[in-house]
Order: sequence, then C-alpha cells, then structure tokens
Amino acid sequence: MPYIDVLGKKTFFQQKSGDFQAELKTILCLHGAGGTSENWIYQLDRVDNCNIIALDLPGHGLSEGSPSDSINEYRDFVLNFAQALEISSYVLMGHSMGGAIALELAFAHPIVLKGLIIVGSGARLRVNPSILDALSKGRYPVENIEYSYSKNSPPATLDKAKLAMNNVPIDVLKADFFACNKFDIMNRLPRIKVPALIICGKDDQMTPLKYSEYLSKNIPNSNLVPVINAGHMAMIERPDQVNRAITKFLEMLY
Repeated sequence: MPYIDVLGKKTFFQQKSGDFQAELKTILCLHGAGGTSENWIYQLDRVDNCNIIALDLPGHGLSEGSPSDSINEYRDFVLNFAQALEISSYVLMGHSMGGAIALELAFAHPIVLKGLIIVGSGARLRVNPSILDALSKGRYPVENIEYSYSKNSPPATLDKAKLAMNNVPIDVLKADFFACNKFDIMNRLPRIKVPALIICGKDDQMTPLKYSEYLSKNIPNSNLVPVINAGHMAMIERPDQVNRAITKFLEMLY
C-alpha cells in the first residue's frame, strides 16, 4: 500500500492503477468529514486520460497524524502532500469538507491549480447544532446517514454507511464537523479565477442544490452539473453521471 511522508507523518493514498503519466492531467481527491480515500473508489479507475490520486487526510483512514478543526490546516497539509509527491500542477477535487479545503487552496495558492471540481459542498457549511452537540457528548450522529443519501438508495447502502461511520474515531468526526461549521467564504468567491466544475446531487439534503447554485453563480469561470437520483454522496451513488462530468471538464481545460 502506498504511503508518503508528509510533515513527518505517514500519509496513505490510493492512485489510479498503472504508472503515473506526467503528460496527463492529475486530479487530487479530497474526502469529506469522517471520510477516507475510499470515497473515491468509483473514480480511481473509471475516469480515463488522467492520473487520479486520493489521500487519507491526517488522522483519517490509514494516515498518521491528528484531525484538525481548521479547514486552513487541512489546506496546508494538502499543499505539502502534493509537494511531497512532486506534483506541481493539478486539478483539485473535493467532496463536502474536501470541497471547502479545495476552495481555500484556490484562494491561497491558485498558481498550482489547473482547475477545481467541487462535489456536494458550499461556500458556507454550517452544521446542525444537534450534530455538534451529539459529537461533543461522544455520540455518533448515525441519523445523519439518512440525510447523506438519496431516498432511492437501497437499505444495504445505508447500512454499510452506518457501519463505516461507527468505525471512525469520534474525535475525527468532531474535529471535521467543527471545522466545517466555522467555514464561510461567501463573500470571497468572485476572487476564484481557476476553472471550476460544481457537482451536486439533486436530492442532497446535507448541502442542498442551492448551495452549489450559489457557488456556480459567484465563481466566474464555473459550470454546474446536477446529478439525478443522488444525494450528498453523488460520486458513490451515481458514479457514471459524475465521471462523465469530470471527463468533459478535463477535456475543456488547457
């Protein structure tokens, strides 16, 4: 399994099978709160003509380190991760909290980005106070799972998601959700100049479609793709639709 040292910590990542091809565009994938690189399993080997790398953020999955309650700390870690892999230019794809990290990196270090792909995220990610309260008391907000998927999702999918959540250390979920709750860039979006693809499930209850519509209206060079019959986990629920949008976006980039 591939690991790389980032700031003195072993960091786990997955990449598209086969050798890295320097002439192709590279996508770095950032998971959401409490997630891992496994959230991108349906993109890693199903999007052609690019390199795809998905990492586990610090303290998540198989990576060493501690989770952070700061989106900007995660942003800086991702920048160091790319530098450790000697990747100087890339497309950053982030889901939910990962989208927030990607947007902050677009403000701080736009020169390294060829483009942004934001999946199920927003310019502000306020968390329901009941979730924060549950996490502060050491309780898993398992009811949150039902809001993360379309109502058309099979029960087996929800059961698998609940099991995955229960395997995430409570301090990781707490840090991530508190980081999301503090995130707010609503007034800064017009400063993002890199091309952006905004993807959102039409049935998303966690970050409703209106969040993505706001991103698309306020990021100058952006395009919105709603995903039919998908909730907050669109890249898992409807990978074919998401992957088609990614492929088309990559073809449009210089």
